[in-house]
Amino acid sequence: MGSRVSLDAASGQPLHPLAREALLAALDDGWADPEKLSSSGRRARQLLDAAREAVAVVLGARPDEVAFTTSGSAAAYDGVRGAVAARARVGRRVVHSAVEHSSVLHAAAEADPHAV
Repeated sequence: MGSRVSLDAASGQPLHPLAREALLAALDDGWADPEKLSSSGRRARQLLDAAREAVAVVLGARPDEVAFTTSGSAAAYDGVRGAVAARARVGRRVVHSAVEHSSVLHAAAEADPHAV
């Protein structure tokens, strides 16, 4: 029998071994608030910045173009708000389907009270 395949990736997947290793290192060394000036806060900031740079390289982006969010819902919300802001010159009209995730619906409603 072949490898196991999960078709429910939206709610989670096993971690890639390298991602697991990075997570464990971050849990040990990067537990502090990266906004603080303490030595543990500075170490957390170093780990966060290194992760942002690594992701940017893979995406072909600049590190300042990479944002980490707390969840997929937060990412979807931020994405809609960013897209609306980027197109503000041509209007704020948002069109979406009725079956969008609630984070998309909330972002659309905030950007355009008449969203359809």
